[in-house]
Amino acid sequence: RHKILVESEIYKSTDAMETYLEERLHAVRWPRETKVTFAIEDGGKKVSLDVDLPEIEEMPTKTASVAARGYRVLIGALGHTLVLRLYATHVHAVGFRIIGETFAALPRCTEVVLSAYTQRLNEATGHVENEYLYSVRVARERWQTLNFASPRAINPILSLAQFELRRELSERGEFTAVAPLS
Repeated sequence: RHKILVESEIYKSTDAMETYLEERLHAVRWPRETKVTFAIEDGGKKVSLDVDLPEIEEMPTKTASVAARGYRVLIGALGHTLVLRLYATHVHAVGFRIIGETFAALPRCTEVVLSAYTQRLNEATGHVENEYLYSVRVARERWQTLNFASPRAINPILSLAQFELRRELSERGEFTAVAPLS
């Protein structure tokens, strides 16, 4: 049944595409809680994804290293700017991975629109609200120009910037909310 799904059904049935993409995304082991919802449109040619990212408060704030002498572990604090930059890298890498999984799972897909959000306190209202950190539109033909033979050489922050991207990111790594692409 799975073989028929992968070799035949995902080329002609939107329901099969949804089933298979959901299966692929659930198989990814995220280091922090990450939720993805999606819609397959235009007979499978376009996929729109909304990603509920982990909050910055879930990022590590300490580092551990082994002492030069002896068998001790030294625990140190990460600076606020470093935590911001690590978070920015993490959330872009999450989007990068999801885009790759989507193109790999759905051969008919020619365009992915991914919008990533997190929950933040709105100080004007006192309520926690969803805020989009970035939104990107990626065409398969441009995606395929990336050098996947050397994935460690790809910086996800810079890589997503070469596509149609809405993002307000400071040098320090602070995000300002944006409106997602339609």
